[in-house]
Parts: sequence; C-alpha cells; structure tokens
Amino acid sequence: MEIFTIDVGKGTQDMLYSYEGMNPENWIKTIFPSPSTILYEKVMRMKENLRIDGYVMGGGPLKIAIFEHLRKGYKVTISEKAARTIKDNLDFVREKGIKIVEKVENPNLILGDLNFAMYEELLSLAGRQFRPEIVAVACQDHGFVKGQSDRMTRFSYFEKKLKVTQNPYEFFFTEKTGFFTRFDAILEQLKDNGFKGFVMDSKIASICGILSYASDMGIKNFIGLDIGNAHTLGVSMKGERIVGIFEHHTKYLDEE
Repeated sequence: MEIFTIDVGKGTQDMLYSYEGMNPENWIKTIFPSPSTILYEKVMRMKENLRIDGYVMGGGPLKIAIFEHLRKGYKVTISEKAARTIKDNLDFVREKGIKIVEKVENPNLILGDLNFAMYEELLSLAGRQFRPEIVAVACQDHGFVKGQSDRMTRFSYFEKKLKVTQNPYEFFFTEKTGFFTRFDAILEQLKDNGFKGFVMDSKIASICGILSYASDMGIKNFIGLDIGNAHTLGVSMKGERIVGIFEHHTKYLDEE
C-alpha cells in the first residue's frame, strides 16, 4: 500500500510518500515552499492583468501579491469558484476592485492547494511512480458562515465536535462540509484527479502527532503545544481524549 501525506502550511508544504513494508526512514520526504508562496513569487514577477481560475486555496502570501498587483494598476479577474481564496465574503473581494466572473477565459494563474503534476515529477526524479491508494491532506481552514466571524465559526465547530467525540483521530473529513471552503476545495481536487483520501485540520493533526509520541513514552495525561508560524495551539489530553483546547495567532502571543 502506498500513501501520500501532505501538510500545506503558510510558508511550506511538507510531503511524505510512504510504502508498506519499507523502513520508514527510506520513505520519500520533501519540504517545498507552500503553494501560496510559490504563486506569490509568480504574481510578483508578472507584468500583465491577472486572469485567475482554479480552486479555493490558502491565501496568505498570495493575497498580498494580488493586492500589490492591483496597486500597480493591473486588472484582476477571478472565477467565483476561486474568489474565496482572497476572502470568503465576496462583497469584500469586489470592493477591492477585483472582478468576479462565472468563468475565466484563458487563465494565466491557476489556484489550488494540491499540485499533482508537481508530485508526479518529484516521484519520477526518485525513479518512482505517483500512485497512492490514499492521499491524506492537512491544512487550516477558519470556515465561513455569513454574518459570523471566521474565528467564531472555527471554534464553534471545535465545540460541537468535542460533544460528539474527544478522540482527535476522528476529526477528519471525507465529504464536503458546506462551510469549510478550503477543506471542501481539497476534497473536490482529490475527486477531480481520481484520488481517494481525506483532509484534516493541521492543528488537530499536530495533536495526533503529539499523542503518538506521548503514547510511545507511556505518558497518558499531558499538555501539548504546537507553535506554528501563523497559529499556536495548546491541548490538554487525558488518555486519548481532548479535555481542553485553545488556539491563537502566534504573532499576538507574548510571554505572559
């Protein structure tokens, strides 16, 4: 069995291709700039109007580049399908001077958190074929409910999910949610490219990783921290159950 796992962050995308029966130390591992960072660099080099299509993806650096392109005097047209990359509130996107259309003719920028052509090329350089039975994706999505702050939407999901299960391994998605637009887009990309898989919030995935280490060391009750470039998460675990969780933007945290 071959499994492809990828964590799409703000600055990097960390990839692991695993083979059943092979020593994990020999699995293929690589770290690349995040898709948003790669597209940021591309937009900053472009000297033409932007015609954007594709899927919803993590905005981050890419949004900065698009706004800078507007300030330079270029026009930006984007498909409605991809526009939520900039902001889930499409009225906000239009107010910025970006034209949203149903279909973009001859796009010069294609959005998406997943790039299967790149994965296939990377595997071919290692003399392997890209043919995973499962694709497991981790990223972050605040979620979107009109009239409600994204942070409230995100924490409301955590609160409701924890009433159903406290097992972090059960916090994953195989079907569209209707409000986590980035997760839904990733599931759509998997389906459109003929792959089976799932998506999990990267902070919950970090809890699973911390739990794995703790279990190996025989530690049952603990507080775990995942301090990322953009978000910091703290979790209190009792056995394999989440009994407390907090999250905040890393840049707003100080010692106190």
